[in-house]
Amino acid sequence: MARQYPVGIDLGTTFSTAAWVNESGQTEIIRNSEGELLTPSVVLFEDRELVVGKEARTATTVHPELVAEWVKRDMGLPYYSRPIHGRRLPPEVIQACILRKLKEDIVFELGGVGRVVITVPAYFDEPRRKRTADAGEMAGLKVLDIVNEPTAAALSFGETLGCLAADGEPKEEMTLLVYDLGGGTFDATLLRLAPGKIETVATDGDVMLGGHDWDLRLVDHVAQRFKKLHKRDPREDPVIINRALAAAVEAKHALSARTRTIMHIEVAGQTVEVPVTRRQFEEMTADLLERTAYTTRQLLASAKLQWKDVSRVLLVGGSTRMPMVGRMLRELSGREPDHSVNPDEAVARGAALFAAYLLDKESGGRPKSGLTITNVNSHGLGVEGIDPETMRKKNVVLIPRNTPLPAKFTERFVTRSENQRSIAVQILEGESSAPDECTAIGRTVVRDLPEGLPKNWPVEIAFEYAENGRLTVTADVPGTHRGAVLEIERSVGFADDDLARWQKPIDEAAGFDAFESMVQEVMEQSADGRNAEMTPEEIESMQAEFGGPGAGPARPGGWTPFVAGPNPEKPGPEREPPPQTEDESLVAGGSHRIRSVARQRLPRWVGLIGHVIAAMLGLTLGYLILCQLRPDTFPFPFSW
Repeated sequence: MARQYPVGIDLGTTFSTAAWVNESGQTEIIRNSEGELLTPSVVLFEDRELVVGKEARTATTVHPELVAEWVKRDMGLPYYSRPIHGRRLPPEVIQACILRKLKEDIVFELGGVGRVVITVPAYFDEPRRKRTADAGEMAGLKVLDIVNEPTAAALSFGETLGCLAADGEPKEEMTLLVYDLGGGTFDATLLRLAPGKIETVATDGDVMLGGHDWDLRLVDHVAQRFKKLHKRDPREDPVIINRALAAAVEAKHALSARTRTIMHIEVAGQTVEVPVTRRQFEEMTADLLERTAYTTRQLLASAKLQWKDVSRVLLVGGSTRMPMVGRMLRELSGREPDHSVNPDEAVARGAALFAAYLLDKESGGRPKSGLTITNVNSHGLGVEGIDPETMRKKNVVLIPRNTPLPAKFTERFVTRSENQRSIAVQILEGESSAPDECTAIGRTVVRDLPEGLPKNWPVEIAFEYAENGRLTVTADVPGTHRGAVLEIERSVGFADDDLARWQKPIDEAAGFDAFESMVQEVMEQSADGRNAEMTPEEIESMQAEFGGPGAGPARPGGWTPFVAGPNPEKPGPEREPPPQTEDESLVAGGSHRIRSVARQRLPRWVGLIGHVIAAMLGLTLGYLILCQLRPDTFPFPFSW
């Protein structure tokens, strides 16, 4: 049996790659079957064959309706935002096709594959992380863990600079800012490296911002020139738009090496040459760059750090090769950004090192390293409660964003009404105080409370959030012997049967014909039968919830709850949680209690009289002002 080496996978928006840790403890990138280090994250669904990589990317300019790309941005949505063969596929199924290709390359290189670590942006919420783990399972991989890309990059940085000892521990203490601008997502993360410890201090990001957005600005630039000359917008044709996008990517790369280039686009035998300079490119994308600068400034502020506290600024992600990025960070931080790691390979190499660390930690023998790696939660976790002053629903955050993991917090709430017989505990993920702007990730109910329970009876809610993404929520009602426990586990999403059924056509690299029955079943299982036929406007609206400037937290849902305790109920994947009634609500208490003043309700007729009096006074005052300004036209109705 072939030895199973530690393997890490960078599942990227534009490119994906895999790495492993060899016998000497060094990382190596695994080449794909085409002999290249990077595999385009693109899938071509032919009728009888599934193609992943360079050939699939080439097909985007010929058969765009058969190709899926940029899928990482849709993780957490019920369906990929573009139809394939006129049908909708879950994003994690498409991601699984990419991972299956990487798995083949790993097996060819190493002779087999054991458990792997897959990376995600630090700002991914738990539903997206869970669905990434699902994709790995559907691809036939045994997922050891999901790790944040900046954490992986920091490990790779330590290996490259020799900051890690032979046992994997940092040799010196330093604070890193990892600026990770990939093809489709952006993260900024602060990490502290010290002997025996790698600690994530804080993280922030934008899951709908990446190099692709810079490409689209160039597409708009060439499209406007073409439209002016030929009275036709090339963006209306999917084939032409993909050709323009390919030209934009080439131009972006060229402008990273020189100050000007020419974009070429051909439509129906008509070719347009559009010159573009680096300065023009930087001006048309200045707002995108500022979004990353703003996020980075906010990150330092949230961590209560200044630039003098940062030892190095580490660049990760292929889009950091644009000169404007390094210049902006140089001006922002007052120091030269660090290009010492390969921005395309750092995350995969670090993921492999993290896999080695976890396997070492799990080994029955004596651990080789005393290294500890601490992450933080990228989104707040809380409970839906009632604000005692406004009596409106609010998100009471128990575990704030950027809290080191593992973490445990307890908060006291109170019952809302006399003789309340049940209590609903709705678990939310997000920073907004409005529950509707957060992600509902689980729900449990404490039932059969004693009769005659007074109003404002205490209810203690405890959150325990483990490093592996398992959230345990405990609800206890003191003095009643009633309570409930809710365990929400990231690694469980699709039912085991569904995972196995999707795995078969994926593993066989079968064509779209083999997916047809599964696709039909998924469409029929959609909550209201209309999600499978979402319009582009609906998709765009749904994507807007996933990030971007001013956008709230994502709302894809996704953690699978396991309920234990009194009268447990086990909701199936197709079942919506029952609505929370007023009698089940919790009122925020403890440190969240807001001093309230009772307000007497007045009869409606008193309010109406008040409005009439105010209107009469307003008219009188207005007439008197006119009399003062125009005495010839508006005489005073009385003498002074």
